[in-house]
Parts: sequence; structure tokens; C-alpha cells
Amino acid sequence: MVLFNYLGAASACMAICYTLYILLFRRLTFFSVNRFYLLFTVVVSLIIPALHIKVRENETIKKINQTIAISHDKYPEAEHFIADTQGQDNVNWYSVATSIYIVVCVIMLLKAAYLILKIVKQTRRHGERMGNNLVVLDQSKSNSSFFHVIFISNNNVDGQEMEQIIAHEKTHARLFHSADNLFIAVVKAIFWFNPVIYLIARALNEVHEFEVDNDLKQFFDPKKYASLLLRLSSPAAMQMTNQFSAYSLKRRVAMLFKPNSPAFKLWAYLAIVPVLLLSGYYFSTEKVYGNELLKKHFVLVLDAGHGGSQEGAIAPGGYREKDLSLQIVKQISDAATKRGIQTILTRNDDHYLDLQGRVTNKADAFISIHLNAPGVWTRHTNGMEILVERNSLYPFSGRLADNVKNSLQQLETANANHGVDITETSPNNTLYVLRHNKAPAILIELGFMTDKADLDYILNTKNQHEIAEKIIDAVVTYGNQTKN
Repeated sequence: MVLFNYLGAASACMAICYTLYILLFRRLTFFSVNRFYLLFTVVVSLIIPALHIKVRENETIKKINQTIAISHDKYPEAEHFIADTQGQDNVNWYSVATSIYIVVCVIMLLKAAYLILKIVKQTRRHGERMGNNLVVLDQSKSNSSFFHVIFISNNNVDGQEMEQIIAHEKTHARLFHSADNLFIAVVKAIFWFNPVIYLIARALNEVHEFEVDNDLKQFFDPKKYASLLLRLSSPAAMQMTNQFSAYSLKRRVAMLFKPNSPAFKLWAYLAIVPVLLLSGYYFSTEKVYGNELLKKHFVLVLDAGHGGSQEGAIAPGGYREKDLSLQIVKQISDAATKRGIQTILTRNDDHYLDLQGRVTNKADAFISIHLNAPGVWTRHTNGMEILVERNSLYPFSGRLADNVKNSLQQLETANANHGVDITETSPNNTLYVLRHNKAPAILIELGFMTDKADLDYILNTKNQHEIAEKIIDAVVTYGNQTKN
């Protein structure tokens, strides 16, 4: 989902910038400036959504209810969570969409590479040196160029007309228009689904021709030059090349004879500044809601790890992390409700939820519940662990982690002698739900699925209830600590 959100945001930026171009700049004769504008806005559109700027938002606060409700419900020691070992036919549509997107990208990149190889092959076989350029005769249906390679078609032109054609293509080469085309071809492969990038590509090709035509009218009779353009008009024959007479002939002829735009109209291009600033603010900034004071209504996001096709760790007997984490989260939510704390569950049933969908809620604190298994994060093979990220919200996340650790250590766990570890993530080894969260966030590993004692302890619903109460004790303490 992160990928598609980026692609969507970048596409929106391109659409905004292109709309501004059509409304304000397309009719101006500042062709080189228009060329720079189109390329610049594409580059900026790629950069803006990749930025990630967190902005702190403060709100009115009030102390939460400190009353601790004691539950007198009895939980028989033998009561255990019943594993659901039936398979599920959950389709991960995000993975399917990602695969389709990547396949199309690769196909378009391969197509661009094929066209370049075709040009190279024709140049090696038929190219003849003409100064700094290579000329390929009668191998293309139209007159065109690619960097320093010029393709000349047999169009029954006389010597003076041939001179104009070669001069036209040499100007394309001198202005490095093929570099623009190559860059846009790569962007089109990445944003193949976005119609705006095709419009930008066409506008850029049009500006290329305006730029060259404007240069050549200084040396050739504009009327004869326009007549040649019309006589040799043809659709684009080979992509990736600059075509002599394939783009917007009516507009090209009109621009050829149009008086130069007044210099003061260059100030119009400053209109892009507020547009880019607003786009940057909208697509790059992210509000976070951790405060040094306690809000009027304390909101706790509870995240049950995994879900749907993402089963997480699986223990002997078919016990799945996604099921256990959800059951414990519901226990924590019930305990929180008794204390007057509002909870938001990122998922309340067994369905797949992408990482970004877990961190979009506005809250005072975020706790993700998982069960552990030996891996990159683990330093032990049993016991509880709390993960916290040292980011801009660390003063709050770290305090929450300390409170949860102190509270959980009061439990008589299966591996009580181990204690509860706190692990701080590093910039190169981090977790999405901690790195991108809008609230102070921790991730709790409540034991190892691979350790029999840990598993037996966590399967017991009485123990789950006690864990839930201890976590909410810590949340209440944290909330009252941060009210001043």
C-alpha cells in the first residue's frame, strides 16, 4: 500500500503541475523555459511524496479516570485458547496488484531498451559520419534523430530542403532533447497507469519542436520552412526519437509566426511556487498527536499483529500468532473500557491489513501486540520484550515502554526470572508501525511461540486477562505522568 500511495501522490502532483502548464504557460513563446518547467515539475513530483515530515499537533487535555476496576470473574486454570487449524483461502490482493504493476513496468522498460538497441543496430550497420553526427539513410519512414544519430527518409526533397532537415535534427542533438525523451520513457514505465505522464510527454515533444523551429527561423525562410513541415507531415514512426514533422503541425506553424511573448510574462512562472509548497504540505507532512499533556479523552490504538493471509508465527498444535494476538487485544480493549479509556482496534477480526493501515489513527498511544519467534530482533528464546523506536516521539514512547515493562514484570510469568527486555530499534533495523506512527508507539512481544512454557502461559485466558490489566495499569500511569 505504501508503494501505491506514493504512486498516487506523485501522479496527483504531476496532474496539478500539468494543469497549471495548460492554463498559464502553453501559449507562451518561452520554449526553453517551458521545457525546463515540464522536466522540473516531473522531478519535483517524484520527490515530494517521498519526503516524510512530521508536524506535532497539540490539543486540550484532561486527567483520565484513575479508578482501577477489579474483575472478580474466575478463570479456570485449565481453560485454554482453542486453535483454529482450518486453512483459509485469503487472497492477498495487494500482492496481486503489486505483481501486475511490476510486470507492466518491466515490460515497458524492456520495450524502451529494445527501441534503443534497434537504433544502435541500425546506426552500426548503416550510419555514415557527418561531422559530429552519424546519418542513417532510408532506414526510417520519417526524418528523426536520437542524440547524435540522424535518420533521413527518402522523401524526394531537394538539396535546400535536405539542408533544413539536417539542420533541424542537428539542433535536436545540440539541445540534448533525446535525454529528455529517455528520462520521460523511464518515468512512463513507472507511471504507466497515469494518463497525465503521457500528456506531459506529448507536451515536452511539442516544446522540443517549438524550440528547434524558433532557432531555425533565424537562418531559413519561415514560409518555406513551414511549407516543408506541412509537405513532410507524418505520424511518429519510431518512438524515442525526435520527429521532424510529427507533432502538432498546426500549432507548430502558428508558433513559428507568433510574436515573442513579452518578457514580463516570465513572472507568471512564479505561480508554481505556492503550488509546490501546498503540494509539499499536503503530500509530505504528517501530523503526530503525542503531547506532553493528557487529552480530554485518552485514545489508545491497539494493533493485533498480522491477520488474514499473514499468519505470523505458528506453534506446534496449529496455534497461530494472528489469532492469539487478536484475542489478547480484545482483552486489553475490555480492560481499557473499564478505565474510561477509548480504544481503537486496527483489526477486530481475521483479515489482512497492510502496515500503513495500522498507523493512520489519531490517538494518544499505540500498542502493537505480537508473539515472538527466533529471528533478527531476538536476543533470547523465551520471555517478553518491548520494542520502541528512538524517533521524534521517543520521549513519550520510551516513557510508555518503561511503564509497561515495570507493570508486566509484576506478573508471575512462565519465565519470570528472565524479566522484560526493552529493545530500541536502530535506523537500519526498524519497524514500520513504530517508524511511521502518529502517536507514541510500542510493540510488545508477549512470549515465544516456540517456547513451550511461554506458549502454555499465553494460551491460558486467565493469564491473558492479567496481562491486559497490567498493560492498562501502565497506560493509566503513562497518561497521568504526561498530563503536566
